[in-house]
Amino acid sequence: MSSRYESLTGPTDLDFPEYDCPPPEPLELAGRWLATAVDIGVREPKALALATADSRGRPSSRTVIVQEFDRRGLLFITHATSQKGREIAENGWASGLLYWRETAQQLIFSGPVVRLGAAEADLLWAGRPTPLLSMSTASWQSAPLEDPEAVLKEAERLAVLREPLPRPDRFAGYRLEPTAVEFWAAASSRLHRRLRYDLTEDGWRPVRLHP
Repeated sequence: MSSRYESLTGPTDLDFPEYDCPPPEPLELAGRWLATAVDIGVREPKALALATADSRGRPSSRTVIVQEFDRRGLLFITHATSQKGREIAENGWASGLLYWRETAQQLIFSGPVVRLGAAEADLLWAGRPTPLLSMSTASWQSAPLEDPEAVLKEAERLAVLREPLPRPDRFAGYRLEPTAVEFWAAASSRLHRRLRYDLTEDGWRPVRLHP
């Protein structure tokens, strides 16, 4: 079988000088990777494949959008009553993957997840486009859906109200605060470049890994 069936597509051998000379901490470099992906027009550069697990260690995954990224970590929003919200409450840890086909790069962030306070959630709610607010109010993420038409009608009713919709208590912001960050960049030699950082008591420890 041709090797193309076991390979990710996209360019190889992109410039990655930090692989040979790792900086002391990873989050600034991760921010530069993300900013570059946005600037060059990567499709959905902030689409994060987020994995959580329940108290018994059974994993689940889905895609969320990174709302903000800084040295504190990655911020995303969801319903606290959703499966991922419940699992974060039970387990408290998550891992998120950003994969960019256009550049053949991956970023992996793993660490604890903290729920933001009500004031920060209010700001995130107020900053969302109005059409999203009505559906987010009418729906209950991850709950069984018995009557889709009723939910659509309720969202339509809410969308035409003159008053701003208040934030539902279940709408929450979360921040994944990485204790491990991994950079991956494809290489034509198939010795793909993996650079992982782990947060220790003495700071970030970088190590190159076999692909």
